[in-house]
Amino acid sequence: MNGDPRSPRDGEGPRWFGLYPAVVSDLVDPDAKGRIKVKIPAFGAAGEAVFAWATLLTPYADQDQGLEILPEVDSQVVLAFEAGDPARPYIVGACWNGSRSLPEAATVANNLRTLKTRSGSMLQFDDTDGAAKVTVSMESGHRIVLDDAAQEVTVEHSNGCKININIAGQVTITANATVEVNASAVNVHAPMVSCDGIVQCTTLIASTGVVSPSYTPGAGNVW
Repeated sequence: MNGDPRSPRDGEGPRWFGLYPAVVSDLVDPDAKGRIKVKIPAFGAAGEAVFAWATLLTPYADQDQGLEILPEVDSQVVLAFEAGDPARPYIVGACWNGSRSLPEAATVANNLRTLKTRSGSMLQFDDTDGAAKVTVSMESGHRIVLDDAAQEVTVEHSNGCKININIAGQVTITANATVEVNASAVNVHAPMVSCDGIVQCTTLIASTGVVSPSYTPGAGNVW
C-alpha cells in the first residue's frame, strides 16, 4: 500500500474488516500480476491520497486463460481485505453510485441481463415471458438476434443486408448489392432451383437436358 503506515504483514497492527469504496486509478500492473491500482478515500488523513494495488476477483482465472473484464479508470469499485490486512486488498466488485447511469433502467419485471462496453457493443439476454431472445449488437447497428419466440435467427448489417433463418427452415439472404460465392466447387442439391432474370455463365454443362419454352437455335444446339 502506498501512503498508509498501517500496512503490517506480520500479524500486528490494525485490521480493516468489512467493505470499502475505492476509485480505479491505473490498470497496468508494473509487476504484471493483474492487479488494479485504486485510491481509497477511507484511508489516510484529510486530503491525503492513499493508493493500493488490489487483486481483482473474477469467476475464472488460470494460466493464459480466464475471464478478463477490467474496470474503467475513475470507476468505483468495492474493496475487502484478506484477514483484515490493509496490505492485502481485493476488488470484490464494481458499483454504480448515482453519478453514472446504468446501461438499462431497472424495471419491476427485471427481464433484461445486459453487458455493455464503452463503445456501445452489447450482449443482452431478454427473459420476457414468451418473448425470450439474445441480442449481440454494436453502436453502428450491426446485430445478431436469436429470437426464441419467433424461432428465428437473424444476422443484420447496419446497411440493411441480412441473413434470416426461420422456424420453417427457410434461409433468406437480403443484400443491397452483389452476393458473391468464391470456392473451388459449389454443389447445390434441390429438386428445383428458381432464378428470376438472366443466368450468365462461361460454360453450361447439362447431364440430362435444358428445357425452356423459348429456344434459340444456334451453333451447337441440337434440333
